[in-house]
Amino acid sequence: MVFFLYLIIMNYNNPKLKVLNITHIDMDGIASSIVLKNFYDTVFVVPTNYSSEWKLLSEIAEYKDQYEAIICTDFFPEKTINDLRKICPVLVLDHHESVENYNNDSDIIINTLYSGAMLTYNFIKKYKDISYLSDLVEIVDDYDMFRLKNPKSKYFNMMFWEMGYKWFIRRFIGGNINMYQEEKRYFVDAKKEFEMMYENLEISDLARNGVFFETSKYHVESIDALKKEGYKWFIIKNKNNLSVRCDDIDLTEVARRMGKGGGHKHAIGVYLTKDDSVGDVIHQIEYFVDELYMNSIDD
Repeated sequence: MVFFLYLIIMNYNNPKLKVLNITHIDMDGIASSIVLKNFYDTVFVVPTNYSSEWKLLSEIAEYKDQYEAIICTDFFPEKTINDLRKICPVLVLDHHESVENYNNDSDIIINTLYSGAMLTYNFIKKYKDISYLSDLVEIVDDYDMFRLKNPKSKYFNMMFWEMGYKWFIRRFIGGNINMYQEEKRYFVDAKKEFEMMYENLEISDLARNGVFFETSKYHVESIDALKKEGYKWFIIKNKNNLSVRCDDIDLTEVARRMGKGGGHKHAIGVYLTKDDSVGDVIHQIEYFVDELYMNSIDD
């Protein structure tokens, strides 16, 4: 078995390898795909998220016999990995704290210090000079790891969601991050749109200086503005997903206690099923967040 894994790992340095890339459908996951496409000649990109993993096997069926290996980036297929391994070798490059216990440093690499794109970049750069992608990857890493020190990172994320993942791949496949004039105008317009949206944002207070609001855009911008008003943690509803953010406590513990959701230490996602009551799920999150705050004070 060790010898078999060794052959699998060594095979990933072959640019002729035909790859099926299962990746998280966000800027980080798609930037990871861009990195792979700059090394492998053949990469089929299958965007997904944890709420839709149940249909992953049927989604990849259309690529049957067209690939030799699966590389999962910014995503760990916790429920389907054994089924995927029956198809072909699987390599996982992920960084979410909620699945770091699966790390084996061979075919499952979970490194919480970097974004998925940076982890993929560090993996591929061993085989090819892809330094021309470094600026793009650093922007994505800045946003996805919530450092937010690069002012471009928020706007790149806005552009990703506005234009879609296929556009994002075409636009940045070569690593050129210089903005065209129309893209600069988009950033100016987006700033005005956010200011108007924020003026009409409806919020509900939660325990421990928390706040709930619903929006499909400008999550980070809204959080930054609400922090200035004294709020400490946040639940954001976007369609069938709740995003929870807090800098003070480990939110993966909230996901663990709830038995659903996952992500990072200070940011998790909780998918809402058709049977969920939104209010009940919010109250459950609020309860566990309050409990963790109390425990941190006791400590």
